[in-house]
Amino acid sequence: MVLRIYIDLWIKELDSDTANILWKLGFKAVAVEKLNTDKIKPNDIVVVKKKVIEARSRQELRERLRGVSREHSIISIKPYSIEAARMAAHDSRVDTIIIDKDTLKYMDKNQFSLMKQFSKPLEVSFKTLIEPNSRVKAMIYRRINYYLLYTKLPLIVSSEATKWNEVLVPVSTISFLTTLFNIDSRDALLSISNYPREILVRKGVSI
Repeated sequence: MVLRIYIDLWIKELDSDTANILWKLGFKAVAVEKLNTDKIKPNDIVVVKKKVIEARSRQELRERLRGVSREHSIISIKPYSIEAARMAAHDSRVDTIIIDKDTLKYMDKNQFSLMKQFSKPLEVSFKTLIEPNSRVKAMIYRRINYYLLYTKLPLIVSSEATKWNEVLVPVSTISFLTTLFNIDSRDALLSISNYPREILVRKGVSI
């Protein structure tokens, strides 16, 4: 069953204006990287902490994961090397692996095979999907298409928003994903609803 419970797993910064827009658009939960509760007025949106870890080696990733609280926090990795990408794929503390112009080169068939083996979902921000460099954008699209066809794993689509006018508009996002990846609207909806919700529920978040 597909639930129309919209969730954004990557808001970079959240203030009251952005939270209000998200609520009006029907979002029920968000994961925020730079979380300052003093800037947020209480509303019906569930807010959890998101930790985005950039790592250039296995050792750096291991060190940065050490001591990170996993309860009620989303842990996402930007791997800047093959070994960091491979470790992120099989480490149980990691919730998603982010693909963008800087991590693209490490998202190969072997990486996706490991992610499939350990049920590790790929995350992409809307900002990445509208990357201005057409060559890079085309490469990202091809990798994501391969990921969807080969792994059958969830694709998590987030906004990476820093202000209110960068948040996802669900209807437009679903239409965009449907056209871009030649998937039906149900699968596109899952990327901003059920799939991120499953991650939150595993972390003990009630939604």
